Amino acid sequence: MRGYVAMTAQEVAEFMASGLFDVSDVYAPTSQFIVDHQDLDDEEIEYTLSMVAAEDALEMKTATSGAACVLAFEVPAESISESHDMSISLSSPLKWESLECLFEVSSDGEELTWYATQEIDANLASWLK
Repeated sequence: MRGYVAMTAQEVAEFMASGLFDVSDVYAPTSQFIVDHQDLDDEEIEYTLSMVAAEDALEMKTATSGAACVLAFEVPAESISESHDMSISLSSPLKWESLECLFEVSSDGEELTWYATQEIDANLASWLK
């Protein structure tokens, strides 16, 4: 299942260094969310959840934390302990290897810029500014 996590660039740097990120809940297209939003197709569901995470990332951003980011993961089924309205609870930390991509959130929260995992290291220094 795809999951979306709000982070700051500083947290991304720490996650990249450690390889693990311990978070209890991540936004995900749960069965309940899909039932509640039957008017949305798969792409619209993914976009909606990534934008909710983007709002959280902007709220987490400080003068020293760097850019607001949203990370998209492929969450293994065995890591999911509970399913909620629009999130899942995890029984184990997220692994860097499960990362699918990163979105940089624009300062107004209206746009997400997509980066492949192999582009993160090259762009991290600019996101930390």
